[in-house]
Order: sequence, then C-alpha cells, then structure tokens
Amino acid sequence: MGRADFQGVDLFGEPVPPAKVARRGRPEHVWSQENSNRINLLFATGHDPADAAAVLGVSMPTLRKHYFSELEQWRTAKLKLKAQQLAWLHREGEAGNVAAIKELFKQVDRGVMAAGARDMARPAKAAKKPKPGKKEQANIDAREASASGEWGSLLRH
Repeated sequence: MGRADFQGVDLFGEPVPPAKVARRGRPEHVWSQENSNRINLLFATGHDPADAAAVLGVSMPTLRKHYFSELEQWRTAKLKLKAQQLAWLHREGEAGNVAAIKELFKQVDRGVMAAGARDMARPAKAAKKPKPGKKEQANIDAREASASGEWGSLLRH
C-alpha cells in the first residue's frame, strides 16, 4: 500500500489528501462544518482571523472566501457563546439541576457587577449651559466690553 492511496488523518486529526499526479499545485480548500466550528470557537475565545487562518493552514484571502459568514460574526462570537451557555444553564435549572441554578445566579451577579463597573468607568456628562438668546448675548457682550477697559474709559467720561 503506497502513500498515494492512503487517506488517513495527521497528528492533529486533519485529513491527509491523496497525492494527485495529474494536477499541479495545492488543492482548493473545501469548507467543512468542523472547520467552521473551530473558527467560531477560536473567535469566541478571543483569537483573531489570522490565528484562525493559521490553524486551518490557509491564507487570509482563502479564509475570507470560504468562511465569510464566520468572519462577519468575529466580534460577537464571544457574546453568542456566552448567551448559549446561559441558555443551557437556564434549561438545566428549569429541569431542577441545583448546580446549574447556582451557576446561573453567579453568572447573573457577574454580569450585574460588570455593568456597574462600566457605568462607573464612563465619565459623567456635564450639563450643558443653555445658550443665551440674542438680547441676553448682546448684554453679556456689552458688560464684557465695558469691563475690559477698551470702551469703558470712553463711556465713563
């Protein structure tokens, strides 16, 4: 049995394509659900698209070509995974799993604390002064001009 007809998996579980004699170059990448799940998990754990391309062994243009829908959800993948986990905990809690109920309460508390920290970190918006009307602005300008001394000396004489 030669290498050309062996179709196994490599050390990391990736399929080993058969050697093709007739075609030159690397075979085109084919989208798979397993690779899509890998990419989504990488994005959910904070990795960027370059990391996902390296894991799959493809270039960034190939990643964009075959996994464009995953790339669109890159920034929200972590939030989506957390939402899915919370839904699982909720489902298990409704079924009576006490550990799931306790973990769900912990997650809720963490979320409340994180939201409070975000609110505290935001600078408070200063109340805007109401803009004076035309007549009021003219009076303010007149007072400032007389106080500055330019016209004040002429007006006092």
